[in-house]
Amino acid sequence: MPSRKHVHAMLHTGAHYTSLILFALFTTFPFIWALSSGLSGDASHMYLFPDGFWPHEATLDWFARVFREMPFTTYLKNSTILAFFTIAGVVAVSVLAGYPLARMKFPGRGLVFVAIIATMMLPSEVGIVPNFITLKHFGDAAAALQGTLGLGPDWNLREWIGLNSYFGAIVPNVAGAFGIFLMKQAFEQIPQDLIDAARVDGANEMQILWKVMVPVTGPSIAALAIFTLVSAWNDYLWPSLVMNSKEKMPLAVGVFNDLTGPFATSDNILMAAIVLTVIPVLVFFAFTQRYFISGMDGAVK
Repeated sequence: MPSRKHVHAMLHTGAHYTSLILFALFTTFPFIWALSSGLSGDASHMYLFPDGFWPHEATLDWFARVFREMPFTTYLKNSTILAFFTIAGVVAVSVLAGYPLARMKFPGRGLVFVAIIATMMLPSEVGIVPNFITLKHFGDAAAALQGTLGLGPDWNLREWIGLNSYFGAIVPNVAGAFGIFLMKQAFEQIPQDLIDAARVDGANEMQILWKVMVPVTGPSIAALAIFTLVSAWNDYLWPSLVMNSKEKMPLAVGVFNDLTGPFATSDNILMAAIVLTVIPVLVFFAFTQRYFISGMDGAVK
């Protein structure tokens, strides 16, 4: 007969896993519903698994129609470009800002860090108007520079750094307090002896950063990249204000505009497009989850 302590441990374990399963079902329910509707062959109903695990008469026709009737590949390409350069910019800025805050002593270091963290208390909508005006001025300056240099219409610099440009959609998201904080915490976990040994070998601060600190904090950088990918991939508000050309819209903006316009009456296409939008992030996370988990563990410590 099992002891009371053993029974208590079994009940605790059972309650623990039951709560995890219920939480997993709760968080994945919208995606499961969307997948069920996207695979449904019956366009007149929105339902969840009417006959067994898959919908009755499951079909991939709705997914095929997404590619056939929408410029989905164009949206996918734009989202990939925006996410890639946003990740590169965020990682570069966070590493370059986090290292001096963690390892270099200079007057006002604590005040600078507090000021950076304080920006996390402000909603992102606060920066929309000043960023939009600044970006418009960038475009005007680029147009003036083009006229000064005598460049022809093939060199429309306004479309490169002004409104309706990849630059405009990326740059406001590059410098973020979360990334700087995460990398500062990661750099502080590196033993000082490792840095001293690099200095004895004649390495300067930039060599220490890129050849010692960055390789050691790889998991934290991977975690930051995953967070940035999810944020950039799902960003809707700022790109919808900046991008007015359908050829440059990312997935979040293009799919929403299409599915609230010409495809608003087709719930199955809507759900199929949502599933296709989420899948790239899920695949990326599946291949990098161990780096994400180890990176967050190091940041917490």
